[in-house]
Parts: sequence; C-alpha cells; structure tokens
Amino acid sequence: MDPEILTEKIVTQNKTFLVDLKKNQAGFYLKVSEWSNSKKSSIFLPAEGIDRMIEILHQFKSRIADNENTKDPELGAF
Repeated sequence: MDPEILTEKIVTQNKTFLVDLKKNQAGFYLKVSEWSNSKKSSIFLPAEGIDRMIEILHQFKSRIADNENTKDPELGAF
C-alpha cells in the first residue's frame, strides 16, 4: 500500500470520488476511487498519462458547456 501524497474529495449526486496522488518504485501515479451505493472501484493512472487525461477532460467539459449553451441535439440529454 503506497501512502497518499495528496488527496482530494469530490462529492456529486450519490457518488463520492477520492483522487489520490501516490508514489511507488515506478514513480508517481493517480488513484481515482469511486464510492457509490457502498461499492468502491478504482483506476490507476501513471504520471505520464495525466497531461493527456487533463486534455480529454477539458474537451469533454467544453463539449458539455457548448451543449448547455446551444442544446446540441447530437449529444442528447445527459
């Protein structure tokens, strides 16, 4: 078990997410855990994937904002 260097908590709807920055012998990585209905699941993202993940999340965020402003029928309802 690698110790957390930083931890942030996100609470939305009926889910709780914990985003942990950790480090092991291979280097830094993110652990993203979801708690929903008493179930926990996690993904691990090595440090070299963080920039790409941020790019993708920014694209998704822009697409959601554009849809909210234009009601793009291609995206449908969330």
